Amino acid sequence: MLWRLPLRIFWWLFGGIIRTIVALLLLLGLGYFGMRLTPLDEFWRARFYARIGKIAEAEHWYLLGLNQHPKSKFAPQGHYELANLLYGQERYREAIGHLGKALEGGLTPEQKREALMKIAEAYLKSGEPLKAAKRFEEFAQIFREDERASRALFLAGESYRKAERKEEARNCWQKLSAHYPTSPFAPKALWALAQLAEGEGKENLAQQIYRKLVERYPQSSEAAKANTRLAVLHYKQGNYKAAVKAYSEALKAAPELLKEALQSEAVRKLWQKLKEQVGSAIQTSP
Repeated sequence: MLWRLPLRIFWWLFGGIIRTIVALLLLLGLGYFGMRLTPLDEFWRARFYARIGKIAEAEHWYLLGLNQHPKSKFAPQGHYELANLLYGQERYREAIGHLGKALEGGLTPEQKREALMKIAEAYLKSGEPLKAAKRFEEFAQIFREDERASRALFLAGESYRKAERKEEARNCWQKLSAHYPTSPFAPKALWALAQLAEGEGKENLAQQIYRKLVERYPQSSEAAKANTRLAVLHYKQGNYKAAVKAYSEALKAAPELLKEALQSEAVRKLWQKLKEQVGSAIQTSP
């Protein structure tokens, strides 16, 4: 009878393996059947096609899932992923629609912030700066502590400027300068404010802002550009020594930044006139 024991053990192990395989197949079948009854099947297929770069197929499966299961708890995530896909294809208006639906619920807090910023950026890129400005401003108001708030304010100002709403643009840049002085967008905001003032013919105000920019952010590229503008304004006012000083500071701060500008005919003429006016006070142009 002992010779039968190994055989029984073998059949017991073999039978266990068979039962395990059958159970796994049943579970996989049930899982697949369950997926077929939900948007998961379409969404996972869409994600797969998006990952391998087949955008048209991914879009097809996203839309199929969203059309068949518009009220599903997976729908907001599907809208969000499809919107990102469309945004990457520069189909901004379609992306805006799906991002709006995604914001109706089901997104994580970070995804909601990303969606709001994407909507604003999509409006800006699709040629609707006023709508973009309002969205950027909304983001900055809701998420004041977010590190992207300063960027949102700067872009809100840029969008208002493109929409020819100068006062709103000025307000956004002033808020940015006041509330986020350490942001990398703070010197950009001061530069934009100075340019706005100069464009309105307020040269004295522009000079004040340029000086503030140079004092606060001396190592920034905007400070170098501000010194260049100060040199031009001082020259126009006949203050040649101040013009030389400002221009020299600009060259010291960012010679590479100004290298291209120095090749322009206008700057060459200015430099030549400064040399003629001040003489030995000016060193040779680089």
